[in-house]
Amino acid sequence: MHVFKSKIDNWVLVCLLLSVSACLMGASVPLTVGGIANYVFAAIILIAGAGFPIWIYVSTRYIVSGDDLKIISGPFTWNIPIQSIVSLEETQVAATSPALSFDRLQITYGEDKVIIVSPVDKEKFIQKLGKEKLIGSAQRNGTGAAAKDSRKKAKKNKINRNNP
Repeated sequence: MHVFKSKIDNWVLVCLLLSVSACLMGASVPLTVGGIANYVFAAIILIAGAGFPIWIYVSTRYIVSGDDLKIISGPFTWNIPIQSIVSLEETQVAATSPALSFDRLQITYGEDKVIIVSPVDKEKFIQKLGKEKLIGSAQRNGTGAAAKDSRKKAKKNKINRNNP
């Protein structure tokens, strides 16, 4: 079993600090007013606005074990059979994902499923997956985003030709 931590960009730290600060300020108002309902409200603000982002920050990791890739990010978990991975692409897309950096790998697996990760040591991560031959192969194999777009356009054109 090999555990890979997520690479963390400085912008994530800034967002985390801003979130925690805003939650502390927001929770301070009901705490100064007092009362059970306000204490509960302040606790909810702190847990949702500060605890959740901190949980994701400290727990995001990728575990390569046997024939599976397990991705953990806070309360979210993905289990991906390694043999179902059809392509790996380096990307900097800003899509929501269990990746705390813009230095990312897009993993396409199964039936058009995609997840984006950002391991600290990308080369070792790819090596442990045993998928070195797939890096950057998405365009050649016709499984990347551009290939999908062209397939959708061709399908749409075919439908339009059949329905005058």
